[in-house]
Amino acid sequence: MPDLDSLPFPHRPYGPEHIGGFPTLPLLASRGCIRRCSFCSIHTFYRTAPGKVVRVRKPEQVVSEMLDLHRCYGIRVFLFQDDDFPLWGTKGRRWADELTGRMHDSGLADKVIWKISCRAEYVEPALFRTLREAGLFLVYMGIESGVDQGLEILFKQMTIEQNLNGVDILKQLDIVFSYGFMLFDPSSDFDSLRENIGFLRKIVGDGSAPALFSRMLPYGGTPIRDWLAKEGRLRGDLTHPDYDFLDLRLNEYHALLTRAVRPWMHKDGVAYQISYAWDEMETIARLVPNAEGTEAYRRSLRMLTGEGNARLFRLIEDSSRAFEAGDRSLLEPGAVHRFCERIQTRLVELRDEYVAANLDPLAREINYDCASGPVLMPQVH
Repeated sequence: MPDLDSLPFPHRPYGPEHIGGFPTLPLLASRGCIRRCSFCSIHTFYRTAPGKVVRVRKPEQVVSEMLDLHRCYGIRVFLFQDDDFPLWGTKGRRWADELTGRMHDSGLADKVIWKISCRAEYVEPALFRTLREAGLFLVYMGIESGVDQGLEILFKQMTIEQNLNGVDILKQLDIVFSYGFMLFDPSSDFDSLRENIGFLRKIVGDGSAPALFSRMLPYGGTPIRDWLAKEGRLRGDLTHPDYDFLDLRLNEYHALLTRAVRPWMHKDGVAYQISYAWDEMETIARLVPNAEGTEAYRRSLRMLTGEGNARLFRLIEDSSRAFEAGDRSLLEPGAVHRFCERIQTRLVELRDEYVAANLDPLAREINYDCASGPVLMPQVH
């Protein structure tokens, strides 16, 4: 359909999730992505249908849907799930200016916060200051690699400097960020692995976000899957895609490292718990007037995050060099498991102390009397 605004608002047969007790829901301002990253099936998916690859809703319609969800369900946190939030070029800037202007005019900018996903190249000070003042609090960026060769094979059409610059600007504006990062890709070797760790140390060595990474997988419909098949390196099947690294030793190293860092990297692991704590803290800090202890909690959380990141970085650097020399002892999971347990225990203590100190103002702020729905009570534990 060429005109997304001709559609009704989505049917939502589910209740909102909560963060810090505040109800949240996802929404879309656009569909599609103009990029052609080699590992991503999104552009293939959208190009199989006729019509424009990217379609953007009018800001008026987006704000109208947000107002509807806020009035009826008390939604205070919106998660824009656009593949690439429409900020590109002059046209994107005009669209963003109208969106934020309508948020201010409607009063939403004083009542809600929201997050987006975008490319680091779109992050520039004036634009993102405008977005922040309208409620933007978190930006997810698909950084993917800190190595030139990795960015090339993934066809990111980005530079290392652009990614570093985007992160730096968000830090200067006090906007929380998260990111996608592929520590391993089909071009990886032991040297690029350590180069990627050096890049991660630049962006999150200060504890501003937990260190997270993955391995690129060759999903169906992606150019990189076809390329790996031609090279004879493709393994697995459509539902469990895999490949061999050029240096076959890296296959074993990846398997051992994955097992060793599982308590940190798993979807329920410490890094994801730390990410949630950052999101929750920023949500409370922005939606609860005069929340107590926020700065002290932020400093403690940054120190704890930085400690965990530093331990992970050292493990990968030291174990990769030892593995190349034939020593696998550093990849025994026991020490990492014990360290993660200590980090998790401290994290829970810090988080619970902060939430407990703000239970009364949280309860007052969350309690939302809606004529067309139930009163939403705090979901704080």
